[in-house]
Amino acid sequence: MSFPPREKVGRYEVLTPLSVGGMAELFLAHFTGPGGFRKFVALKRILPQFREQEDFVAMFLDEARISAALSHANIGQVFELGEAGKDFYLAMEFIEGQDLSRINRAARKQGGVLPVGFSAGVVRDACHALHYAHAFKSPSGRALPVIHRDLSLRNVMVTYAGTTKLIDFGIAKARGSLSSTAAGMVKGSSGYMSPEQIRGEDLTGESDLFATGAVLFELLTGRRGFQADDPTATMYKVLNDAPPDPRTFNPEVPRALAEVVLRALQKDKARRFLTGREMARALEQATRCFDEAERSAWMEANFAEDIQRTRSMLALAEEGDEARIAQVVQELSRGGEKPGSASHVSLAAPTSLVSAVVPADMPTRAAQLAPRTGTVLVVDDSRVGRLAVESVLKAEGHRVLDAESGEEALEVLEQMRPDLIVLDVRMPGMDGFELCERIRTRGDLRRIPIVFLSAACSIDERSKGLQVGGDDFLRKPFEPEELAARVKAHLQRAAMLQAP
Repeated sequence: MSFPPREKVGRYEVLTPLSVGGMAELFLAHFTGPGGFRKFVALKRILPQFREQEDFVAMFLDEARISAALSHANIGQVFELGEAGKDFYLAMEFIEGQDLSRINRAARKQGGVLPVGFSAGVVRDACHALHYAHAFKSPSGRALPVIHRDLSLRNVMVTYAGTTKLIDFGIAKARGSLSSTAAGMVKGSSGYMSPEQIRGEDLTGESDLFATGAVLFELLTGRRGFQADDPTATMYKVLNDAPPDPRTFNPEVPRALAEVVLRALQKDKARRFLTGREMARALEQATRCFDEAERSAWMEANFAEDIQRTRSMLALAEEGDEARIAQVVQELSRGGEKPGSASHVSLAAPTSLVSAVVPADMPTRAAQLAPRTGTVLVVDDSRVGRLAVESVLKAEGHRVLDAESGEEALEVLEQMRPDLIVLDVRMPGMDGFELCERIRTRGDLRRIPIVFLSAACSIDERSKGLQVGGDDFLRKPFEPEELAARVKAHLQRAAMLQAP
């Protein structure tokens, strides 16, 4: 790997490798911002053997452009596209959690499969993320649908706080993308690709929903829906064999949930769900989906050591203890289950025993980790904009403070410490970026989550927001459910990191 530990890459310091995929490698890195504020990111770069191939470089740039445009609570963020020597790299959101392949493996180690509600809740959230991507529009309102094309267990993560994150739009296709697929060339993961993707046809959102059905089948049963000895034989099964009923392998799957899976896996896309939102609603009607607190409790029970090491690393970063950070990173690297690792581990043979792996004290854990309502400071020079945010947050039970300028916000912060801050990027005088930078220079405010609101959400804005210590971006105009989800996720994460 060409970025050795402690190497400086642009403004980032590489700490350790995280994973290696088919065309790229991932590193954990961090940088120091205003007032000693530190931010962890995942750095992604093309593998050396591919960096001279124009198609791979174009695909990499596609990922940067596409991912940076997407702004959803269940999609991993891209903050910056940079260049180090001859290499391009992406600075991405460091996701404190595990991908579904590792989560599935943790369940199998205990002799069973994931709880039905855990699987259904994660896939429901992934469906919401896909619906957003499939219905994506530019700031001017032009339709720019994004098809993921490589949805699999490796590309869905669950944070330790219980939030679902769809990642890796490396081969995603959007209208106007730079890269193109040569005739006869199929891109995707065997066993998850839809029949039309295998045939090399133009893809729509229904193709991603087929892959979502394949992911849900695997989570519910511990085995692939279309299992064969090699990728070619697997694709033949996808094209020709009817999908098995998941209840054949796990009788605890409700009939209604099995019907959702089988509908998603229909060979004729016209017989599948029309949108991700429709599939998400079907999942909610078919079974009780675990919420973030319940998923967080399961993660706490099954990845306790990894969570504790991650908490230690983040706390040490705040203190600037370089030696201890290096030590904890080495422990994480040796531990095998690396934080934020988009792993590419092949699934082992499924267990014959099917049972729900649920911690006995999960209701208690879930109650302890449940996202509490909090105090949110909303800063926007527009009264209409403040009211729009306030109405959503108050409906969720949050206490809301407001300020119409950066100067007024600083006065509020002298009097009290909110649990989260929502900043409009564009304000006269002191804009959101300058205000964020000044907030981060105060030690007692370093850990408060800061969410930017922006009409553009461009990669340049995200890069600047990262540099000054921001945590998240939400595109304006926003969906009320999306704002509520962002605030809930950040409060849940803060509660998880502060837990003993």
